[in-house]
Amino acid sequence: MNRRALASLAGLVWTFTSGAALAEPFAEPPPDQPVLADGGQIPSDRDRTIIESEPPFYASRSTIRLGVGPALRISQHEPDGGLFAALDIGERAAGLRLSGSWVRVGEQHGMQEYTGELWIDFGEGERLHPILGAGAGVARIDRLDEASGETSASTVGVGLLRGSLEYALPVRGTDARVGLDLIGSVPAIRGSNEPDLNPWLLLVATVGVGF
Repeated sequence: MNRRALASLAGLVWTFTSGAALAEPFAEPPPDQPVLADGGQIPSDRDRTIIESEPPFYASRSTIRLGVGPALRISQHEPDGGLFAALDIGERAAGLRLSGSWVRVGEQHGMQEYTGELWIDFGEGERLHPILGAGAGVARIDRLDEASGETSASTVGVGLLRGSLEYALPVRGTDARVGLDLIGSVPAIRGSNEPDLNPWLLLVATVGVGF
């Protein structure tokens, strides 16, 4: 074999060798090896679980809840402030409420009201609780006798309708809520010697806790 043939053979070997070396960085990765961008990380099964599943809201249940807060009475007279307290009995979407409100007791146009009602919770098991209630009760309305200057009280039976919106506070293991109530009272039963009374509204903000 002469020198020219040897040179040609060496040139062919060099061409094939260099081509394979240049092609190697661009070779496709094995099928089982994921392709990642620079600095990327393979998400673990635990990371996928945290991203894909969101923990459900845990609604604490209680059979008895006590709520208290300020009240504002809106009537034919100037608005008056007072105190409101309620006892709710019922674990799920329906129950009984016993409540009392006191506004300027012993003064002119003062009021004491004691009621019982049945309620339905349209947001049972959720954070937000729209509630509708209806019932009846007794109210004592103070009035001033202009002739004698003394204060007397009139007792009337009332019917009421309540709309409430309560929010469950994120207190673990406790049925704690804040609420806003709008309560309408209509005088329905009165004595023959009692004066006529107009309906009134109570706007109430409460904080409650269950047991």
